[in-house]
Amino acid sequence: MVYPPKTLVVGRCSRCGRRLYLYEDRYVCKKSGYVLCDVCARKMQYKCPDGYTPLELV
Repeated sequence: MVYPPKTLVVGRCSRCGRRLYLYEDRYVCKKSGYVLCDVCARKMQYKCPDGYTPLELV
């Protein structure tokens, strides 16, 4: 059985540097432009680094 590689990399997490693939959940802070993976978004309680603005799921 062959495992297909994930080649659709959209970018990297601004906090941890993890690769973000096209079909994974990623969170964006519209105010500052940060892109976060689901693990970092959960650690930051789904708020932007400024502490007030909520993150948007993309």
